[in-house]
Amino acid sequence: MSRPPADSRQLLAPGFTDTRVNRHITRIHDPRDVHMYLVTGRERALLVDTGYGVGDLAAFVTSLTDLPLTVVLTHGHIDHAFGASGLTDVHMHPADLPVLARHQVASRRLHNAVRSAHAGTPGDAPAPVLAPEVDPTRLVPLHDGERIGLGGLTVEVLEAPGHTPGSVALLVEEERVLITGDAANQLTFLFLPESSTLTSYAAMLERLTARAARRYDRVLVSHGSGEITPTVLEDLRTLCERVLAGDDDAVPFRFEDMGGLVARAVTRSHGDPGPPADDAPNIVYDPHRL
Repeated sequence: MSRPPADSRQLLAPGFTDTRVNRHITRIHDPRDVHMYLVTGRERALLVDTGYGVGDLAAFVTSLTDLPLTVVLTHGHIDHAFGASGLTDVHMHPADLPVLARHQVASRRLHNAVRSAHAGTPGDAPAPVLAPEVDPTRLVPLHDGERIGLGGLTVEVLEAPGHTPGSVALLVEEERVLITGDAANQLTFLFLPESSTLTSYAAMLERLTARAARRYDRVLVSHGSGEITPTVLEDLRTLCERVLAGDDDAVPFRFEDMGGLVARAVTRSHGDPGPPADDAPNIVYDPHRL
């Protein structure tokens, strides 16, 4: 999860861009600081996440593929799920429906801010495309172990609760690529109201590591550079052990009106220790919910 954009330049940032990860996977970058992934088989395509709902995502995806499209939301946060209403055949784990409902409020605030920012631009500037609110009744329930065939490619759904109750990871089997969304990344948020305890998260990492062992060589994430070390699951388990042993760096961290502790300190280029500024695995946790 990333902070919703605040300044007008980011609110009215240019449209989506794409980068090829490999011959079957394309990274789509939302300029408001989140990545989506388009996985293309011979017969179908799969879109992983839908961004903030600002910009014409459907048109952009159509420019990349004309194959029938299935959409999977890794979880229900504002920066991952709120372009979903502009698309069809959208799947999400039902455990994240309450998360989605809470983030509807943040989505309305963001869209109102985008409209206000646009109102201050020259009169001939095109109005931003804003996706309607997500209708939860139109979301198809996503289940652990579900395998989605795309024609020559199969994507397996792996439950990965922790960041949110319904977070999932996706394994593109033939490409040996694991897409973790925000479930395991360079600053995994475990201090949110909907996040699990650190102990539960560590147990999930152990299960996920066992299920996906020797089945992937690359791990794609939703923020930062978009890719992280393939040892991310093991590295995060080690960090959990450090936290539970009281042996982590415990760097204070603020996000909106919430606070937590960062497990691994990173020294910035000017030499001052502070919250992480690199793309190595890390965790922000609530010390009262271990």
